[in-house]
Amino acid sequence: MTTILDLPLHPLAVHAPIILVGLLAILGAGYLFIPPLRQRVGWAVAVLVLLAPASAYGSIFAGQQLADYLYPDGWPDAVRQHHDYGYWLLWTLVALIPVWFLFAGLDRGRRAALLRNGDAPKPARSEDGEAPAASSDDPAATGRRIIMFVIGAIALGLLVLAAWLLFKAGHTGAEMVWGGTVQS
Repeated sequence: MTTILDLPLHPLAVHAPIILVGLLAILGAGYLFIPPLRQRVGWAVAVLVLLAPASAYGSIFAGQQLADYLYPDGWPDAVRQHHDYGYWLLWTLVALIPVWFLFAGLDRGRRAALLRNGDAPKPARSEDGEAPAASSDDPAATGRRIIMFVIGAIALGLLVLAAWLLFKAGHTGAEMVWGGTVQS
């Protein structure tokens, strides 16, 4: 079992996904819902999309070592449920990676098309503060917006699911430690 200063690594490592997945959910939702915010937080969300699954994997790995050490004859049901929530969180975060970068790439293409049309007469502004794509000469504008909506909805669903699984994994772990569900 991996330890740091004679403490099991798992109780220390679980704090990384708590912070990173929580930040990812908050900044990711802001990125999806507030287009002017995208250029400011896009790099941070891209880093979080990559770091969050790595931190979840590290916590799972350390947790498996701790569970094997504490329960050499087999894991109790509470430990197995906690482990399963962690794995579901990991795979949700892994699924978010290509979805997120596809959405970000489509948004970058949308912004590039708006910049190319910067010398055109200024049309009325939309509610997000940017020129509507329908008035541009970008032939892909309408299709891009539809695809961005669908991909954005999938990304939002994955963010909400990740936040829920993070809560469930943390709650089951806390119940084991503080509620006395599992005795060592």
